[in-house]
Amino acid sequence: MPSLSINNPMEVLRQRLLLEVARKQMREASQRQAVANRVFLQNVGKRERRAERKFLENGVRNKTLKQVYDKLVRDRNIIKEISLRTLVELAEGGEWHTLKQAVEMFENNANSAISLRTRNENLKTSLDNVSMDLKRSSQQWKLDLRNYEIKIACLRDSIKDNELNSRFQFEYVDKWLSARAESSELQLQEKTKPCPRIEYEDCVHNELLRAYALQIKEREELLEYWKLRYAKDTSDLDMRLSVQCEKLRITVDRRGELESLYKLHAGEMRAWLTFKKERAARLVREERLRRAATRIQAWWRGLMVRRAIGSFRYLKNAKKSVPKAKKK
Repeated sequence: MPSLSINNPMEVLRQRLLLEVARKQMREASQRQAVANRVFLQNVGKRERRAERKFLENGVRNKTLKQVYDKLVRDRNIIKEISLRTLVELAEGGEWHTLKQAVEMFENNANSAISLRTRNENLKTSLDNVSMDLKRSSQQWKLDLRNYEIKIACLRDSIKDNELNSRFQFEYVDKWLSARAESSELQLQEKTKPCPRIEYEDCVHNELLRAYALQIKEREELLEYWKLRYAKDTSDLDMRLSVQCEKLRITVDRRGELESLYKLHAGEMRAWLTFKKERAARLVREERLRRAATRIQAWWRGLMVRRAIGSFRYLKNAKKSVPKAKKK
């Protein structure tokens, strides 16, 4: 009695698919190995000693090429060993853990190499920037040093000029004092003039009193004017200050109302933004799941149609019943 379970046909299909994949990989590996051997024979061959001599003669560049060649040989041996282990695992259990581990190892190595390369480039750029900064700073320092030297020379010249000017001024003051002393001595030697009359002095005194009285009166009038002006200005300032205080109080109240309104609606805005982000993430996840399910379903239906299994088993008999067209 035939079994109705789907496990046995699926196991057979899985084994056939794995064998086909392994056969294809072996074929591709053999082709790549043949091409690599052909290139190796063309590049090395009988000229290996001459190439080694060139390595020794040319120095660092050919040493780098030799290191690259050694790395290629090591990678080829690693790929051979991985292929053999993968084929053995496929023949024994139908799995390829070794191949997965090797792919992960190569990806990690590539990522580390990329990170090291980027770090090296960043270090080079930083070194160039530092060197440029040092050059600019050295040029700036040279310019500053030259300017400082010019300033020092100017200060020395100004000090000399000030010394000469002070010396000339001192000599001038000394001569002026001596001349003043001589003139004062000559004035003392002159005869004294008689004192003015009493009537003349009384007239001058009265004129001075009238002038002082007029000035005092003007000052008192100005004082009264400025007192009135001060009182008026202070009252105006008090009125303006009260108006500004009232405006400030109204503005503060309005700001408090707006702050309370913002705080009241802040939670709703945050909740709406969170809901939008979660909805967008959920839609993206559902779309990804739908595409994955569609691809898996399309692949499985195509496989069933090509293999004529399951609900498409009738296609196997239909293909056999179609007569082949005869060649002319």
